[in-house]
Amino acid sequence: MMESPPIRSIVPARRGLIAVLAGLLALMAFAVRVPAQCNGQTSLAAYPPSRLNIVLSDRLFVVANRSDVAASMKVWSEIAGCAMKVNAQSKVDVLASQSEMRKRILEKNVDVLVLDNVEFLKFLAAGLVEGVAVVSRNGRPQTASYVLLTAEETGSLAQLRGKNAIFFPHTESAVPVAWIDILLAKNHMGRIENFFASSRVVNRSADCILPLFFAKVDACVTDANSWELAKEMNPQMGKKLKILAQSNPVLDSVTALPKTPNPYRQKIVDGLLTMHTYAAGSQILSVFKSGPMIAYRPEYIDSTRAFWDEYVQILTPAEKAAWGDPGWNVIPKSFRLPPGMQTGPEGPH
Repeated sequence: MMESPPIRSIVPARRGLIAVLAGLLALMAFAVRVPAQCNGQTSLAAYPPSRLNIVLSDRLFVVANRSDVAASMKVWSEIAGCAMKVNAQSKVDVLASQSEMRKRILEKNVDVLVLDNVEFLKFLAAGLVEGVAVVSRNGRPQTASYVLLTAEETGSLAQLRGKNAIFFPHTESAVPVAWIDILLAKNHMGRIENFFASSRVVNRSADCILPLFFAKVDACVTDANSWELAKEMNPQMGKKLKILAQSNPVLDSVTALPKTPNPYRQKIVDGLLTMHTYAAGSQILSVFKSGPMIAYRPEYIDSTRAFWDEYVQILTPAEKAAWGDPGWNVIPKSFRLPPGMQTGPEGPH
């Protein structure tokens, strides 16, 4: 029997992406798996088999286990298969190498890519991919804005020189680290690796906020949503800590397709955008208060592109040249990192 042609599908993006994937894991743990029938109607086995090759960026998994998330994608592919009327036989790879991603795109050996914002912008500029979907909140793309938290008595950024800071990034693109670097440059305070006495990256927002609350460190950079939740859980935090600065919102990731002709394209997009109409898909989204997936539009990436353009402008000529290197990472080698997370441009890749 001839193998049916590969189809392409998409997965959601962090608070979006990782939260939804983590939701899939939770559903698996409680045996809430996609049934043999799609919404109690047609059996998946009745549909023709189709191969589905999914690539997830390793840079997205600051807060999730790679192998578990990859396994959860097989469950998700059943949901997508119902919507697209195929028995999706998925293969999921988590890749750290942009060079390997590029190779698979050029060799037509990948059907779906879930990329962090830097990877997406680079592949988009190279004409290799097209964005197709993002996770929404209240009908708009779900974005992350970062806040610089300090003690209430801290009056300025300058007072943090020589102090200790903790950063919580959603992904290894490390937007909060790059943002503080930009903030320091605007205020003529040098570069981030020379500003703080010590800097540490953590993989939970609580590990950033709580040490600041208990005066173990002097600054915490985390996402605004996590800060709002922390204040709801403990109102004393809002009295003792404050926002010294806040970033513009950025997308953590975009789900993309290789930019090659694909007869299944519209079915894939339709499948993604109707994910919330399937029982398992709806459960996943509701658990994490994520809205339905919405179609990607070019303007959704504008603020993220502007953010990284501004970051590149503060780099040295050598760093600007290295920015195009697939192994680039904004986190300086002097930072303490969680196990497995990458460091600066000259660090391990």
